[in-house]
Amino acid sequence: MSNSGESVTTMLPSLSLIRSQLSSFTVSSASLKLIHSTAPLTVAAKTLFVLDSSFNPPTKAHLNIALSSFRDDSTGSIEEKRLLLLLATQNADKAPKPASFEERLLMISVFASDILSSLAPLSPAIDIAVTKHARFLDKSEELTKHYSNVTEQVYLTGYDTLIRILDTKYYPVTYTLKPLENFFRSNRIWCMYRLGDLWGGREGQDEYLRNIRSGNREAEGCRREWAERIKFIVSWALRRTYFIP
Repeated sequence: MSNSGESVTTMLPSLSLIRSQLSSFTVSSASLKLIHSTAPLTVAAKTLFVLDSSFNPPTKAHLNIALSSFRDDSTGSIEEKRLLLLLATQNADKAPKPASFEERLLMISVFASDILSSLAPLSPAIDIAVTKHARFLDKSEELTKHYSNVTEQVYLTGYDTLIRILDTKYYPVTYTLKPLENFFRSNRIWCMYRLGDLWGGREGQDEYLRNIRSGNREAEGCRREWAERIKFIVSWALRRTYFIP
């Protein structure tokens, strides 16, 4: 994973620079590229928080869960953590609209600067990267290669993303969740509740996790102990737009 050498703490990348980086990444054999960083990768961190999203656009819910990763004392001091804002150029379900990938990376850079401002005078390590992987288990394996000092990855997701991670249709040819065993052995998921009847409300989402914990999905390969690796988080600003169009 190459580092551009620039820091979001000192300057924002231009749209032309981002476009150039994306173009070279697209035609390369690399599966992951670091676009920006606030601290060198040589700075050791035990926990890598991964906010993997379409960022279309970044929302206040994104900001809330990003800040919670650094403010949660149970995962160690801020020096022991690193936050990765990850944009996938391939997605199992979503098309890259309405904002282009270049525009999204520009918004992510501004978003990263706002995270830093919210945590000042602390200086947390934040990376911005792009990946060609669509599935979380593939992203996790790739990140393990590039963050060798990290002992645990924590994925920051919404409830809709959690459902997709645990959907057997994404794991051919057997269409079971057995391929996720290694993922849950070393990783965790922090999931934000989603509001609205479509998602069953908070009670319905809690029931989804209880269903896993009770072993009702083990026939699909979904291990009951995985429920202990998933934590729900309440967001005070669910899905409110961070960048106003």
